[in-house]
Amino acid sequence: MRSVINSVLIKKLLVRFHLLIGFLLLVSGESRASHSMGADITYQSIGNNRYVVTLTFYRDCAGIQAANNATMVFRSSCYPAFYHRFPLLPGSGQEITPNCPSAPSTCSGGTFTGIQEYIYRDTVTLPPCADWQMNYDLCCRNAAINTIPSPDATDIFVYATLNNLNTPNDHSPVFANRPVPFVCLGQQDRKSTRLNSSHT
Repeated sequence: MRSVINSVLIKKLLVRFHLLIGFLLLVSGESRASHSMGADITYQSIGNNRYVVTLTFYRDCAGIQAANNATMVFRSSCYPAFYHRFPLLPGSGQEITPNCPSAPSTCSGGTFTGIQEYIYRDTVTLPPCADWQMNYDLCCRNAAINTIPSPDATDIFVYATLNNLNTPNDHSPVFANRPVPFVCLGQQDRKSTRLNSSHT
């Protein structure tokens, strides 16, 4: 009788084990959906140790949706590390790839690589310290990357540093151009058109 009970119990445990493994594989497959093409962090002092911090996130339209908020970690040797959640700015999520009539992007149902820009911003108080570091970490990278192994299983990590002990009221550098390395074949970009028209 005991061997029958043990056999039934083992079968039930095996069924539950297989269900658990299947669930974990399903969840891990969803969490590894790649969409992180790039990101950068900037900050600007507004006085009294307060900084407007901006995280700009570039999403691959073929990946999962971007989040409605982004969490960053602030670390220094002077104060305990803390997390801060940044809200998504209204109007964010616009496509920034060029609109090529012959090759619609994945943002609009096509097959050409499409990129959207998401901006997260909030004000953070950072008391004076020489080695503040602002970190952003998110899974997963764009699967089309071919310079690292398994990019769709690799986190994106960006950070900015601040020394507001020696240089209070400082601000970070800001990129002048969006990082989109695409142009439409046979079509001038707006900047080239303006330059050419100004010399005719």
